[in-house]
Amino acid sequence: MKLVQYNPLVDLEEVENDLDKFWGNSWSLLPSIADSTTMDLYEMDGKIVAEVSLPNFKKDEVKVTTDKGVLEISAEHKEKEEDENKKRYYLRESSSHYLRRVSLPKGTQTDKVGAEFKDGILKVTMPVDMPTKSKAKEVHIK
Repeated sequence: MKLVQYNPLVDLEEVENDLDKFWGNSWSLLPSIADSTTMDLYEMDGKIVAEVSLPNFKKDEVKVTTDKGVLEISAEHKEKEEDENKKRYYLRESSSHYLRRVSLPKGTQTDKVGAEFKDGILKVTMPVDMPTKSKAKEVHIK
């Protein structure tokens, strides 16, 4: 018998599909990939880089923090109350909150973080001091 790693999200996706069939795609337990914000985390030129797509957010609505090897990116914008009272929504799908926490690789220098926000893309860079790989060495046995 072949062992397969259990993934509980598969069961939730099946339940979501059943609910979608029953309610006509108006029910969602899990956000679809198309609805979620994308994030890439990679190493390039001795730096760890995190790129996050944050459409509809402004630079002053985004917050970046690091603590104990974890990068946290949050964003929130608030609607003006006077606009809210005038509008009568029938459907509203705008996202006003975003939160993402990612564990960083060992050696990431979180005290030297730089961030840039341009055209809805947040780019966070941190130097990484990865330990050098030791070369193979033959040991003489006495």
